[in-house]
Amino acid sequence: MNKPGLFANAARNLGKSERTRARLMDAAVGIFAREGYEAASVNRIAQAADVVNGTFYLHFKDKDDIATTVAYRVAAGITRQLDEAMADIDDAVDRTSAATRRFIEFASAQPEWGWALFRAAWSFRSLRESVITYLRADLKRGARQGAFTVPIDDFLIDTFASMTLSALFARLSGTEGPEAGSKVAELQLRMLGVSPARAKKAAWRKLPPIELSIPVAE
Repeated sequence: MNKPGLFANAARNLGKSERTRARLMDAAVGIFAREGYEAASVNRIAQAADVVNGTFYLHFKDKDDIATTVAYRVAAGITRQLDEAMADIDDAVDRTSAATRRFIEFASAQPEWGWALFRAAWSFRSLRESVITYLRADLKRGARQGAFTVPIDDFLIDTFASMTLSALFARLSGTEGPEAGSKVAELQLRMLGVSPARAKKAAWRKLPPIELSIPVAE
């Protein structure tokens, strides 16, 4: 790799094994983003990290293992930070809308990571399940508050998450601009039973800036 990636930078003061693992993870992110998950291979990832295949297997079982490790680290870290940033917001309508918009905004601002995350989320249901904990909590909060009037079940949660990923795809591919997050947030709120006026207000309200970072360490 010509330029140290985020994982490599984070591991620069660690031991050789940790630095090698970090290079592999950065290489995987780049290949998944540029070529897609199916086109990637252990050999390609190892070559990009400037190691032999045997070294790859010292750190990861296979391609699925490194893909889920990288994607989970990013997705779980971002959703946790979003939840912490909204600790003082109780209204589920505002929380749900803001989380969708901020997630899309952040992932699209880091396109290599955004593409890798998008592809992994579609490929691995276990990854989706592991990072929707906060979403599930906010949707149930909205039901308790009376703001969401539809049953909060697994099908609805899957549909909600798929809408977010579809909007992220449109943003990354350039078919939608910065308004993609607000558009999908408004649709999601309407799907949850929120009135048109309230959904529009929450989805298009200006959000205060917050700082999120890609989690590069365990």
